[in-house]
Amino acid sequence: MTRETAQASTHPLAYVRRSRGWSYQDIARVIADNARALGVPMAARREKIWRWEHWGVVPERDSQRALARALGVPGEEIDTRPWPQWLPAQDGMPSGLPWTRAGSLSALASLLDHGPRGDHDDPAGRPIAVGPALHEAVADWTAAVARGAALDADADTNSGTDTGAGEPTVRPHPGVVDEQTLSWLESGLLGLRRLDDRLGGAAVQHRVEADLGLALGLLRHGPYARKLETRLLRTAAGLAQLGGWAATDAGRPCTAQRHFLTGLRLADNAQDLPLAASIWAGLSLQAVLAGRPKDGLAAVDAAGSVAAAATRRTRAMLATRRARAHAGLGDEMACRSALDEAAQLLDAAGTDDDPSWLYWFDDAELAAQTGTALLDLGLAHEGRPELERALKLQNRAYLRDRAIYSARAASARFRTGDPDGGHELGQEALRLAQYCGSPRLTAALNALRPAEDG
Repeated sequence: MTRETAQASTHPLAYVRRSRGWSYQDIARVIADNARALGVPMAARREKIWRWEHWGVVPERDSQRALARALGVPGEEIDTRPWPQWLPAQDGMPSGLPWTRAGSLSALASLLDHGPRGDHDDPAGRPIAVGPALHEAVADWTAAVARGAALDADADTNSGTDTGAGEPTVRPHPGVVDEQTLSWLESGLLGLRRLDDRLGGAAVQHRVEADLGLALGLLRHGPYARKLETRLLRTAAGLAQLGGWAATDAGRPCTAQRHFLTGLRLADNAQDLPLAASIWAGLSLQAVLAGRPKDGLAAVDAAGSVAAAATRRTRAMLATRRARAHAGLGDEMACRSALDEAAQLLDAAGTDDDPSWLYWFDDAELAAQTGTALLDLGLAHEGRPELERALKLQNRAYLRDRAIYSARAASARFRTGDPDGGHELGQEALRLAQYCGSPRLTAALNALRPAEDG
């Protein structure tokens, strides 16, 4: 074993080297060659690469430009993302997997191999599906859905007498997976969702990973009767969805997208298109929160392609995600249209048989999303009453969201010339923040400081 492999590093530069099979000397030579192509003479010294990776030394700009050229990274990335954030860090998503049960289990196993091991799991703090990469994910998903629809149509055409095709030809070991086991796993997922509402994503991430590992082990014990397997796949998809949201809330975009993209595969295998649409909605909101509203719109449009199978409440939630993306793009007319659609759908939802994971989307949440979108458009006078209405209606057990919405309502108060009201709501947000952790909440509170100081 060489000294280089013995002293493994979790720095993004280490991921770049390993993915290309480069030694320290190799990458020094690559940088020197590309520097010369840029008209900058440079020595190929491996020692400086070691210092960048292990000592936290920041490379000089010419070295960064040369490395970016070698990696095919646009030069403007160096200006918009400080070192080492612009490096294309390892994302942990295997490529080329089929949209089959086996492909989904491989993706889930790869996801769990990385696991929530701390901040180094997101070394560059950078999502993996951005811009063209997100559009590729949308195209991959769309093609998979189309193939599934064609297979379903073919099965309907060729169906005859019942042959018992839904039952396994090999029975699993008695007691491995049965109705009770699945009920425990499903109720655990709902409990984790409630804990996330109260304590924030960071508090539930490790438990989500543990339950995903349990689901993977159970899926590997198959085959089962089709109904049981579908429920197990759906539960695994729900756990991946929650893992994606928890990682988003905890400020770990790369981990979040790995969970969301794996969840899409599992939801597809479970033939649960509404859940898949909800996962796309999660990707959309993540992009909007990160300042990428175009990606947010592309993701929610992907959700819309299968929304016909969803309940009206689900479609209302998707419309709010579309509104947030349009607000981020500054398109007031499209944003208002989406908000009107959401209000009409929610008003008509009535007693629809909604999925259990949608319990949180109600009048309070619609008001909160409406107020936030209007605030993002710079319409604080309109956003303020919506955010304050949300606080009046919202379940007080939702500590994390209540704190965030209090901070946003405080911002609206400051912007509309009511510093006393803004300070009061800001203090309420700060009080609630003691009980839950979320970088989103921290960002909302930090945004209030200039207004409070003023």
